[in-house]
Amino acid sequence: MTEISENVYWQKFLEENDKNSFSLIYNKYVKDLYAYGISLQFDTDTCMDAVQDIFFKLYLRKNEFDHISNIRFYLFRSFRNRLFDIQKKQKKTQPFEPDPNKFPIEVSVSKQIEYEEERTLLKKKVEVLLQKLTDRQREAIYLRYMQNLEYDEIAEMMKMNSESVRKLVYRGLEAIRKKTQLTPFALFVLLTKIFP
Repeated sequence: MTEISENVYWQKFLEENDKNSFSLIYNKYVKDLYAYGISLQFDTDTCMDAVQDIFFKLYLRKNEFDHISNIRFYLFRSFRNRLFDIQKKQKKTQPFEPDPNKFPIEVSVSKQIEYEEERTLLKKKVEVLLQKLTDRQREAIYLRYMQNLEYDEIAEMMKMNSESVRKLVYRGLEAIRKKTQLTPFALFVLLTKIFP
């Protein structure tokens, strides 16, 4: 499902109350949203609660969301905001919470790459290098390369301006490139193989 077809399904749900279109959108994004929440160090229950909350709200109050033109961006932004809202409520009752500023990233590797051992080694090397970046750099790189969000969308999610996000991504990639001694093109190829 492409971003265009997702938005077509979204419009179909809004205009025709097509439940099948809504289900397609849900099924497309539930795993990605969950993985994003886990990468932000939220527990599984909190991630699933947040996913259910945002989809439930969209389903019940769809007329309030007819202004949404990019459903993918809206889902990720709403999900992130909902996670932090849940965390704020939990902080009042729980003495210990994971640090929301930490952003460990687990790189997912495409199932179709032929050489499993090379992929595993490459994945581990990049994960180690990503862990050496700042939390904000890791989050920006995750959103840019794993979720294919645009810089302005990432900026809105992270409450930054687009230029700052570009610098975060650039500096993070440059730090990885220097440590691996890869050319910019080779680093790009590496990222496109690791981030499906």
